[in-house]
This record gives sequence, C-alpha cells and structure tokens, in this order.
Amino acid sequence: MGIKQHVSWKLFFFPRRVSVMGDELLLRSFEQQQIAVEQAAIPSPLVGRPFFLDNDGNPHIALNQFFGSGRMRNRSEGTNRKYAHALSVWVNFLVRQGTNWDSATEEDLLDYKFWRRTDERNPRPVSGSTWTGDVAALSLFYDWAKKALNGPDLLGGADIRGTRRYAGRATDGIMVKASTVRGADVKWLSPGAYRKWRDIGIHGIAANGAERTRWRPRSQSRDAAFVDGIYGSGLRLQEWASVLTTELREPAPSRDYVTLQLADACAKGSRGHPYWLRRQTLNSVAVYIETERATAVRKAQAFGLYERLPDVQIVESVNEKGRARITDAATSFSRTVNLNDLNPDQRRVLFTRDDGGLAPLMLWLNEDGSPRPKRAWYKSFSRANERVRRSGIDRMVCHPHMLRHSFALRWYAVGRLIWERRDVGLNNNHVLDFRQQFGDTWSLVQTMLGHSTVETTRSIYLEPFLTLDVQLILQYGLSEVDAELLLQVLQTNPRVRLDEPSEIGASA
Repeated sequence: MGIKQHVSWKLFFFPRRVSVMGDELLLRSFEQQQIAVEQAAIPSPLVGRPFFLDNDGNPHIALNQFFGSGRMRNRSEGTNRKYAHALSVWVNFLVRQGTNWDSATEEDLLDYKFWRRTDERNPRPVSGSTWTGDVAALSLFYDWAKKALNGPDLLGGADIRGTRRYAGRATDGIMVKASTVRGADVKWLSPGAYRKWRDIGIHGIAANGAERTRWRPRSQSRDAAFVDGIYGSGLRLQEWASVLTTELREPAPSRDYVTLQLADACAKGSRGHPYWLRRQTLNSVAVYIETERATAVRKAQAFGLYERLPDVQIVESVNEKGRARITDAATSFSRTVNLNDLNPDQRRVLFTRDDGGLAPLMLWLNEDGSPRPKRAWYKSFSRANERVRRSGIDRMVCHPHMLRHSFALRWYAVGRLIWERRDVGLNNNHVLDFRQQFGDTWSLVQTMLGHSTVETTRSIYLEPFLTLDVQLILQYGLSEVDAELLLQVLQTNPRVRLDEPSEIGASA
C-alpha cells in the first residue's frame, strides 16, 4: 500500500513532566482540578518511552504499540532508545520508497541494507555492528507485529538467537547479516598507551612528561577516576556511570582489591555480576569524592538546585541487603525498594540528607552538582582526545568501549599465561583451582567481563586476538598479572577448592 510522500516520522520520548498551564484537556487527562497548575507528572511507566508522530501530529500506531508492549517495557532504557532510533530510520526509508511498514518486502530490506551500509548517496553509512543492531530491532518489531497485528513475516527465516546473534538468513536464503561485524571495529590500548592518553588528555601532562604550568583542568579528578575505573574493572560506560556512593567500599587492610557487585537493573541484559577494583583506583575515586564532588554538592546546595529538581526521592535508610526506605519529596509517600532493581534513570533522583541539605546518592556528578547522565561522558572523552591530538601525538584516540576491550586483552593474556603454566605467582594448587573453575582462557575473560555465555565472549574477541602474536600476548600478560586478584576471583566461586584460605591474604 502506498503512502503520501510528504509524510515523515519523528521520534520523541515521554518526559518526566509536561506543561499543562491553561490547557483544560490536559488538565482533565492528568486529573488536575486547578487551572493554575503549571506542570503535571507523566505516569512513571511512560517516562522515557519512545513514541512516533508524523509531521501532521498523527501517531504511528504500530510502533507506539510496540514500545508500549511487554517486550519493550521489560528492556532497558538504552535498548529502547537504540531500537527506537533504528526503527525511525527504517520507517522513514520506507516513506521515501512509497511503502508502509506492513507492506515491506525482502527487496525493501535488501535495498535498505545497501543504502545503510554501502550507498555513496548515504552521507553516514554505518558499521557492521550498527547494522547488526538494526536487524535486531527489525526482527523484534516484526516478530511482535506478526503476533499482535497480523503483520508481515519480513524476517521469519532469520536466525535469531538471543540478544547478540540476531542476524542470519531472511526468507528464500536472502542474507541480511553484515559480512563484517565488530572484528574490524575492535581496538585496545596497551597499559603504557592508556597511561599516556590519560596523563595528556585528562591530567594535562605534556607529551614529553613535563607538567604544564598554565594547565587549568575541568573536572580532572572526576574524569581520571572514571576512566581508571572502566580500565580497571572492565565495566561498560553505562554500568560504571550508574554506581551509587553506597555501593563502594574499601578493600580489607591485607588486600589490594575489593569485590563489588553491579546492580541487575544497570547491567546489560539485566544481569548484574561481581567486578573488582584495585585500591589505587578506589583511592582516585576517594580523591574525587572529597574534592571536586564535595565542592559541586556544596555549591548546588547553596543555590537550592536539588530542591528544584523533579521527582526527588529521599533515601532514609539502606540495610545490608541493599533494601532502601525512600520517601517522595513532593508527596511524602514512603516505600521500600531494592537498589539492585533501580535503573540509571531511577538512581539519578535518589538523594540523602546531610548537614547542608539534600545530597545526591549518584557517585558521578556534573560540575553544577547534578547527577551526570551516561551521554555526558562522551564529551569528557572527546575533550581528552582533542588534547592528545593538540599535543602532537597521532593515532591515539580512546573511546569508552576501547577501555573494556583493553581490559579483556589483559585478562586473555593472563589466562594464556596460566594455561601455558608460566610463572605468574601462583603455586601448583592454585593453578589447578584456576583450571578446574575456568577450563580455558575464554571462561576467565567471560567471568571478568560479566558475559552470560562464553560464546558471547568468543564472538566479540576471538578474531582480533587471533591476529596477535602468541609470544606478544604472553609477554603482555606477564606485565599485567596480579596473583592476588586471580585468587580473589577463584574464592568467589563456592565450587573452587582452596587448600588454605589464608593463602589468599599471604600471596598478596
């Protein structure tokens, strides 16, 4: 069925609050009685949900129902946003073809793949990994539409397996999978290269190692602690950005590492997992908390910033199991929640009270004291990359996920060392414990990254690591191995046998 060529679809997201001043229809819909009310709160299940309108204000019935369905309500905000942007590009491509979503054919899909990936007329062609994400969004939408709206079976023959292995063969053998995914996109930094990037890009050190006398940093301790945390823990950007101050703790006096727990609601796929931070990294975080963060909070309190924020939730108490008693600042309604179940958006409105008034529970704050969202961190990386470029160093660019890949390479190297029975500071019993728990190098990397299956780890990291010389990997591992952390990882698994528990502390 054809459509009007002038139609285009615009993507929006429900805000937390909406202006209703003088609008009787909106006032009635939000059950507000007073015409002077300026704003009304959007019902919490709707906040952040994507919705589509055309340029005449008409809704896209299918897409809006899809994002309101249980399939999408139970997915993270990041997944909803990513899928919404992917489907927005798709339906607007179909508009230019004179086609509706429910009339699309395999030829339309192949034309779309060509335009998205290869066509010179497309000013912004995408990578193989982005296209794979597009196919995931299309597959989920059309699978839902087939059952809910009797929609077409556009990707009925696709090989859809889990959250990563989306793509495969469309009907009649039509290939929609990207021929190159991730392998060509993966990069990592050696420990020395990372330190140089951080020192120049964030600390403002000159390329020759000299300190700059006129250096005026912005959020230096915050940004340094943040990148050290990702590089040292292997967490994703969103995961590390969502941590609360109450979720950190110091290592035991005899330990150099501490085991922390990532919340389910903040982890990819809602699968929280343990992660490990070194005392040195925690010290960097502590410096940030005691200096820049404390200054930002005091300024925000002096300006009354926190009292003006919408939907503030005051944390009255938190028990040892992470259950918190919170009170809505506007309504005084109290309830008990598990911090493990609160996503990054919900965490950004958590506050406590101190001597100065309200204080945010989120670890990472903007310079004005407001909780820092995930997207703001890309600016920090961009600023650091620009400083490195201006210093005259070529081809040293770092993006958040590169730090996770660099973390993976370190632990792949360590695993190879142990598997090769090299001297890494473990006795024979500890090596046996390691081999019994992990089986092979990839299982170690899976544990450190928090992947649900070792197949996921292999699919992302196997190809680029195979291109590295084995001896180079082993030497790399020798420079990075830490026996104490290896033993601490072993101890967290109840199936692992350790002859002497005291050996963990003694081997540090």
